Amino acid sequence: MCPLLSNCERFAELVEKYFGFLGKYGFRRTPEYEIASGTLCKVVYLGKHVAIEVYLDIRDDYVGVDVVKVINGVPRHRWEGGFNEDLDTYLRRLGCFRKRPPRQLPSPIETALATWAEQLLLDSEKILADLPDSLPEASVSSCPDM
Repeated sequence: MCPLLSNCERFAELVEKYFGFLGKYGFRRTPEYEIASGTLCKVVYLGKHVAIEVYLDIRDDYVGVDVVKVINGVPRHRWEGGFNEDLDTYLRRLGCFRKRPPRQLPSPIETALATWAEQLLLDSEKILADLPDSLPEASVSSCPDM
């Protein structure tokens, strides 16, 4: 998957293509928290209370999305006293995850990005609301009607 898209700049362009809708929800891209290395490409969208990190692990050829708690304007992971979790794990815990068939796109990376973007848009209303309680550990379902 990576030989065609190992360049982090190209990955960031693809992320913007599929996750550009986040701007409508008040999220903005924040390059100061992004990573571009030989093993990891990460693009970060920051809201008031939630950050969305879209990454490509080059070694494992894996595209993922993490949701991270924003504290005082800075994304804070668990090890920094905040909260972070893989999007699918978080949605499964809330009872919101519905696996969708992947679309056939020009590359596996684009297919993964399109699938994650659709998942975020359709099943992550609370995350996209970007409220102070958007990412607490919750045991109650807060999903849109399925």
